[in-house]
This record gives sequence, C-alpha cells and structure tokens, in this order.
Amino acid sequence: MMRSIDAFSTLSSDDLADYDVISDGIRSLESSIADIGFQDRPLASGELHEPPPSQKAKTTFGTPAFSAEDIQSYVERALGSSGSGTIRGNALTKPVRVYVDGSFDGFNVAHALQLRQAKLSFPSVYLMAGAYSDEVCREHGCHTSTPHLERCEILRHCRWVDEVVPDAPWKLDEAFVRSRHIDYVAIDEGTSIDPSFDKERLKGYDYVKTIRKAIPTRRTTGVSDRKLVTTPAQTILSRNVNIESNQTTPRITSPVLQHLEKADEGLPQSQENEDPFGEPKVDEFGTGIGV
Repeated sequence: MMRSIDAFSTLSSDDLADYDVISDGIRSLESSIADIGFQDRPLASGELHEPPPSQKAKTTFGTPAFSAEDIQSYVERALGSSGSGTIRGNALTKPVRVYVDGSFDGFNVAHALQLRQAKLSFPSVYLMAGAYSDEVCREHGCHTSTPHLERCEILRHCRWVDEVVPDAPWKLDEAFVRSRHIDYVAIDEGTSIDPSFDKERLKGYDYVKTIRKAIPTRRTTGVSDRKLVTTPAQTILSRNVNIESNQTTPRITSPVLQHLEKADEGLPQSQENEDPFGEPKVDEFGTGIGV
C-alpha cells in the first residue's frame, strides 16, 4: 500500500521501495533526464507537437495545409531541378542547418508559416532566424515599428526557431554562410520580383542560389494589412487605415481617430507663451477677470 510522504517522515530503504525515485541530487537528475531521451538536439519533424490548423486557416492562408511530407517533397523536387541533388545521406540522419532572415517587424502569420516550412523542410532541421538590427534597417530604408530587441524575443518564442541570430547581415556572403555553418537558406518564392526587396539584399540571395544552398518556401496568402498608428492619446492597431501621405504630417482618417480628434477640439487651448510654472495672472483687484 502506498504511503504519503511529509516533511516529518523517516523512511528506511524498505520504505523507499514503494516509490519511483527519479533523482538523488543534481547529477542524478541530469542523468535521469538524459536516460528518457531529453537531449540537447533539435526535434525531428515527427517529434514536434503542432495543434492541427482549422479548415478556414487552410483555405484562407494556403500554407497551413502543407504537411511535413508535402514540404519535404517540394524541397526535394526543387533541389533536384536546381542540380543540388535530392534529400539523401546525412540529411536523413543528422540535423540540417537552415537559415531564414528578415526584419520580422509586426510578426504575423506569414512570418510564422515561413518559419514552419523552413523547420519542416528536412526530417531534422536546426533552424536559425536572423533579425536585422534597427541600424541596418534604417541604413537600407526599411522602416520598423518594433524595436530590434523585441523582434528577437518574439522569434525566440516561436516554436519552430532553434536559434536567433541578432546580428543578421542585410546581404548574405560567403563569410557569414561559413561562420554559421549554414547548409541551406530558405527563401520565399517570388522574392526576386518583390519590389520591397532592394537589389543589395537580392544579391545575397543570388549568391546562395549560385552555390546551391537555397531552398524555397511557398508564400502565404490572405494575410490582413495591419499598421501601427500612433496618436497623442494612444497607439492604435488599425486595419486598412487611410493615410494621406502627401501632407508633411500625415492626416489619419479612421472612425476611432476622428472621435479622438473631436474630443480634443472641445478642450480649452493654452496660450503659446504661457509659463506653466509661473505665478497665476490676476488683475489689480486680485480677481483674475479680464487678464
């Protein structure tokens, strides 16, 4: 019969026979964990737990419908047509180091589903996600609304990512590929004709294709257009907000902002040169009327 254990129990070796003892200290705990298979390695695609997507998500976005087998077959065909060969040998037994880069600003379903395809592109993948710094983005005219640190932290919490590379270069080159031991770079189809990608960045992707280290990910469709809009009152996450960009200060027209604007109009306006720390103004009779 099993007995309860409390802080005052004194158990003999015979008493302990009734219980399964996992650990008798730090080292034995580590050994126990290792024995049951929790090792420091990326999980194979079959070991990853993924809640099934809804039928609506499959229909709207397209890419959630792809199984790991679908993705791997697609990658294998792409490698075969590019002359890189097919998935053979070590790729079936050891983790393949795959790299994906981007600003990942306003992390959305398209980002997540590209990372998913990259992670499932081989039976076992060690996925590295490179996030451009704020300085690199500004240097290349790429506006970001989320700070670099936050973008990296979001990536770190994505189920598909094994490592975040915070110092991602805008243009991939041989030195970076070698230093990170990258086997393949996952690139969205249609990137080469996407106007949002500048020529410098595309040169890096062309280099990766030249050395046959590129694998394709299929684009996610049906993603809503969401923009962060900052107002004096608050930051509002607005969908399809109309901004008249021809003005020096963009005038934002949305029902919520128009309501805030009308509320602001009813507030009394302060004098331009009024000293907020000065003495109250009063007339010669001390009433303050007429000043």
